[in-house]
Amino acid sequence: MSAFFRFPPARPARVALLLSLAVAAAGAQTPAPPAVVALAPAAAGPSLREALDAAWALSPAARSADNRRADVQAREHAAASWINGSPSVLLAQRSDRFSNNGGFREYEAELELPIWSPGVRSSSQRELAAQRLAFEPGQLVARLKIAAAVRETAASLALARTEGELARRKHSEALVLAQDVERRVQAGDSARVDGLQAQSLVQQAASERDQAELALTRLQHQWLALTGLAAVPALEEVVPAGNTSVQPGHPALLAAQTRVQAAQARLAFSEADRRDPMAVGVGVTRERAGFGAAGETSLRLALKIPLGTDRRNAPRIAAARAELDEAQADLDTAQRQTQGDVASAMAELEVARRTEASMAERARLSTEVQALLAKAWRLGESDLPTRLRADGEKFEADLSLARARGGLQRAISRLNQSLGLLP
Repeated sequence: MSAFFRFPPARPARVALLLSLAVAAAGAQTPAPPAVVALAPAAAGPSLREALDAAWALSPAARSADNRRADVQAREHAAASWINGSPSVLLAQRSDRFSNNGGFREYEAELELPIWSPGVRSSSQRELAAQRLAFEPGQLVARLKIAAAVRETAASLALARTEGELARRKHSEALVLAQDVERRVQAGDSARVDGLQAQSLVQQAASERDQAELALTRLQHQWLALTGLAAVPALEEVVPAGNTSVQPGHPALLAAQTRVQAAQARLAFSEADRRDPMAVGVGVTRERAGFGAAGETSLRLALKIPLGTDRRNAPRIAAARAELDEAQADLDTAQRQTQGDVASAMAELEVARRTEASMAERARLSTEVQALLAKAWRLGESDLPTRLRADGEKFEADLSLARARGGLQRAISRLNQSLGLLP
């Protein structure tokens, strides 16, 4: 083999020098134990609930909530009135001015009030009450969807921070190793190819560091767009105590049930409201038969009763029945979906726990192997490629452990999300 790739033989004086250097640098070169590899918490950031409140305040559902409540209240107030709509005023005049002009004049003023048909007012009030009861569960479901986005983004950010810290640590360690190898190459204790390999590792670590920082920057912008906050909360959710099954008060189930009730009330209203509103009219007429005749005043009472036909009612009733069918189908889907989500979340949590334990053991073993091979390389008992493989394995093990811990926290959040629990 060419001398370019051959390691120089170890001399007693050189071995003693290397031993002393290894002892002096052992503390600085020994990697940190895997127990310190954890998800990076946010520095003095808000709580997860505060982040959810901030994201909810920016959502369309929250910003329109007050006006939607006011809409329902206004319609309930209108349904409590004894008139069914807005009154109207009729003003009319008749004369013979443009014919024989005999002095005939008639003036008429009438007030028309729409009134409820029998049974329609109570049906309308029941429909509006059902809509009011369905509003808050719908808002809670919308808030739960925002919570899912907040949880996922916070978990991704925590993992991205940890990956960035590991990438920066790898780059720093690669720089230290490259400097050490370069000193050995200059002293003639290592081949030039070792220095080239160490420099290549530095460039690779720098690229990985830059990619990790870019991914973190993207997630930070997503978080800012979602919540309007620059700080990110620490992940502090725990597995709920007690029964981890779908409860009757689950927001998705409650919202679906109230939508069914609202659809049923709307169908009842459509079946009761089979004609346009009736109207009562009260009018005053002032009439003069001709020039010189005395004027006469009369009072007029009128009742308008529209006729109901299938042309008006059939489409409205069919649409209400279709809406009820859709609401009942949504309720059945919500029941199956929530049960499946909880079962999947429980299975994911169990796998995440086992994965975290396995990755912790792998990180411990790779740390021991890397420490032994690093020591052997410093003593000249091992070559640089073996040392580099051990360093790479330790970094991958630490990264896998960080991802496993992030996966465990994400699994806990998804379980809480599937149970309908807000942070």
